[in-house]
Amino acid sequence: MTGKVCYAVANASRDELMASSSGGAFSIIARSVLEEGGVVYGHAFVSPTEVRCVRVDDPAGLPRLRGSKYVQSDMGTAMRDVLSDLRAGRRVVFSGTPCQVSGLSSFLRVKGAPTDGLLLIDIVCHGVPSQVFFDACMGWEHRGSRLESVRFRDKREGWGTVGVATAVITTPVFHRSVVRDEVFSPETSYYYERFLAGDVYRESCYRCPYAGGERPGDVTIGDFWGVDQQAAGLDPRGGISLVITNTARGDAVVRDIKEASRWAERPLGEAVAGNDQLRHPTQRPAARDEILEEWVENGIDGLEEEYRRATAWRRRAWLAKRAAKKMLKGAIRR
Repeated sequence: MTGKVCYAVANASRDELMASSSGGAFSIIARSVLEEGGVVYGHAFVSPTEVRCVRVDDPAGLPRLRGSKYVQSDMGTAMRDVLSDLRAGRRVVFSGTPCQVSGLSSFLRVKGAPTDGLLLIDIVCHGVPSQVFFDACMGWEHRGSRLESVRFRDKREGWGTVGVATAVITTPVFHRSVVRDEVFSPETSYYYERFLAGDVYRESCYRCPYAGGERPGDVTIGDFWGVDQQAAGLDPRGGISLVITNTARGDAVVRDIKEASRWAERPLGEAVAGNDQLRHPTQRPAARDEILEEWVENGIDGLEEEYRRATAWRRRAWLAKRAAKKMLKGAIRR
């Protein structure tokens, strides 16, 4: 990865920063285009477990596109819709995984589409599990309740991997429906642990040509893990975005980002050192075949139950540590 410029970015809007998974750089780009009458394509939960590429043409729709979605997103009619918008002279931002961005570029090239008004954003992607595996895990992990929503990266407890699932539970005595937020992490969720371990991704993810290679987007964004916080002069508690410009069009977008953020130009090597997916694809674990074969043959029950047994002490320790932190914060406030 040469000839690129790298930035650490934290959105100046506290609300947008805390609603984003990292530093809110995507929101700055998207909001700027929407306010000028353009359209933005991103990815949103359209059901508690299903993610789809959706079109947004009003800033009010932007919150749907924020946040991490650790499952395969259905492109639906997005490519044809982007083509229509470009032919109509609309300014378009498309954000997605590198393979989705590359696929869209190929489609538009074949169609002879005008692309002067198109900005492509690829995300730093680890890989994606299948929809069916996600559905199976969520069904087991939230059995006895009706899952309403999943948010993989919730910042109420800081920038990290803690998520929140909102579920409706019917109480056994009074049969009343209660809406409850259930915090989850790799210590409490089998799906989340498997995702971060990288052993249930699609086969093609382990051969991704964009991890460590040339990026297909004008801009690459992700979490700036490993940023030198002191040198950058940014507070990491709310999250810090990595922004890499890959083209002249990407360079132009940085002007909007700088006006609406706290930012610092950083060495590209610093970003690469903290993000494996900028060096190489996720390595294919030996356990992948065993896990997926067990799931296909016997369902998710055995895998989830074994995970619960194997992580019982770790899960209790994490929950106890979290409870102690909340008690300490409460005592400090008093």
